Amino acid sequence: MYPSALSRGSRFPPSIWLPSAQCLPVSEFSAMGKPKVKPATSLIGPLHNFTGEEVATLRSHLLAWYDANHRVLPWRTIAATEPNPHRRAYAVWISEIMLQQTQVSTVVSYFEKWMSRWPTVEDLAQATLEEVNQAWSGLGYYSRVRRLHEGAVKVVEKLKGKFPSDRDGLVEELPGVGQYSGSAIASIALGQAVGVVDGNVNRVLARVRGIGMDISAPTTVAHMWALADEIVDAERPGDFNQAMMELGATVCTPKAPKCSSCPLRSLCVAQQRSGCVQQRSSIKNHFQQHKESAEEETSTIPDIECVAGCDFCLQKEDWDESLGVQNYPVKGRKTKQREETTAVVILECEDGRMLLVQRPKGGLLASLWEFPHIALTEESEEHWEKTVGGQVTELFGVLESDAASRTFIADVTHIFSHIRQTYRVYKIRVASERGVCWPERYQGGQWMTREQFLSSATSTAMKKVLKAVEAQEGKSKDKKSKKSSADQPSKKQKTISQFFSTVAKK
Repeated sequence: MYPSALSRGSRFPPSIWLPSAQCLPVSEFSAMGKPKVKPATSLIGPLHNFTGEEVATLRSHLLAWYDANHRVLPWRTIAATEPNPHRRAYAVWISEIMLQQTQVSTVVSYFEKWMSRWPTVEDLAQATLEEVNQAWSGLGYYSRVRRLHEGAVKVVEKLKGKFPSDRDGLVEELPGVGQYSGSAIASIALGQAVGVVDGNVNRVLARVRGIGMDISAPTTVAHMWALADEIVDAERPGDFNQAMMELGATVCTPKAPKCSSCPLRSLCVAQQRSGCVQQRSSIKNHFQQHKESAEEETSTIPDIECVAGCDFCLQKEDWDESLGVQNYPVKGRKTKQREETTAVVILECEDGRMLLVQRPKGGLLASLWEFPHIALTEESEEHWEKTVGGQVTELFGVLESDAASRTFIADVTHIFSHIRQTYRVYKIRVASERGVCWPERYQGGQWMTREQFLSSATSTAMKKVLKAVEAQEGKSKDKKSKKSSADQPSKKQKTISQFFSTVAKK
């Protein structure tokens, strides 16, 4: 049970009533989240900051909750038990990069297999890019693993196996490590008192401090980092940061948050505002039912306000009563995903092996193996068919007779972060491997069995394509099997020859 923020007989938190207060101008922060002194561009009222007393309460309540409720995860165990700081840093680094855009439940098994195969940064540096791509297959966002490998080589060759000792050094030296990852590694593995800000922390801070500005706006981003660095516990920075992220992931969730069990409920502006609105609505409904005016009574319940002109307050007209605390954080409009359509051609030889080509070293899905792709620019299916028929011969050396016998399998949709990709899947049985080639943009090609394909460094999208092919082939086999069974006469039914032979015996 956590103490209430309501005090001195008041029904509302003291932080609501602010007759005069100094507002904090924020305009720009450095790459490390440290404020630069510049003329103010946004006015941030005191409601959106913490007092010293509130910081102490937040640390105490949050860490007590974390100690009692945190999930046991393999990278946390290593961080808590490994005496070597560089081995701790390596394990946390791997886990943090894996956790980007990927759920914890998915990462656990990948992390355990990875650490079993490459337990130290020296082991990873000695691996080939093909090997690490293969181990990463299925996690997506493959540029992450390429940078991990580059970083391991750099730590071993340039830094003599030693990780930088603070956030600034980690960001500067490790490819793909930005402010968040550097802060997480520095605090969890190395004990540096720096805050972290990810999607979970953003949500917690936006609700606890009632931040109603677009969460992605530069001023909001800067303020979130300033708050995170201010509130982090100096004695237990790693646990504190993990507690903030854990709270956002398990309690202060995007939908259906568990506010009644939140250790920061007494400090939460969003919860207080939601309670005020609900109370006003309840009183108004009561008086309306009794045909009396509710104006005087409801006016005694104030809005949670900061100071005039504060840019971080969520305006009254923007508040959706049905959402409650879920009014925070405020998100800007998402960029619409680009839609693309690409033909994917399964070239299969007589023994069932399929042609796989290796993507370029740079760009999306770098160095992964995939089925041959053909770009489809027009939106006409008729044009698509002509393109596939011509390009599969021109680009991959398939005989025109083989190309003409292609079979359309299905449309397979795969969502990338910025692209909605539709794969039109075709299958072609080639009479011979001879003459089959691939464009220069690919690193190479190889005929693979199904088992070789599944164990290679391939994307989730290509596995979905193969699954669609196998599903279609399974349906075809079922149809043939049923037709064959239908063609066979039952044991009780006489064949025509039996009928005539019987007649002949008479």
